[in-house]
Amino acid sequence: MSSEQFQAAHDSIYNTGTRLLQYLQEIRQGRLSKGDDTKGLQSVEDEINKALHALKEQNYQVAVIAAMKAGKSTFLNAVIGADVLASESEACTVCRTDIRPIDASATPRLLEYRQGQKKPVVIAEGDSSVIRQKFLDHTHKLRATANHDNTTRFELDVC
Repeated sequence: MSSEQFQAAHDSIYNTGTRLLQYLQEIRQGRLSKGDDTKGLQSVEDEINKALHALKEQNYQVAVIAAMKAGKSTFLNAVIGADVLASESEACTVCRTDIRPIDASATPRLLEYRQGQKKPVVIAEGDSSVIRQKFLDHTHKLRATANHDNTTRFELDVC
């Protein structure tokens, strides 16, 4: 599934949820005017509102776990819509990598968080191929030095 297909599916689900919520609100208002108890409908509305808020925020946590060279990075690159995660014959990622969406006017970047430091270190920013190569080079360095920098996680901001 391409990032465009994912976004289209996301928008369709969000729009369907919004229409369902409007329909439930109309039903509930009609029942309230007749003096009926609508606690059950209100509960359903609350759940739909919660789900719509989560969809709007697009804040997903996904763990991708598989054997080496199974296509994890390729899969995530497709979901992201940018070829920023490296893939090669040896292990490419050495610790957690958070991928965060940014708006199209912002510059994509790769941040490194280190133990005991509040501010991240900017490893690369700009072009996705540069980010991918810097990420790969940096993970090689971390592996070679047994994580001498005490890296705890990476954060990848993508358009």
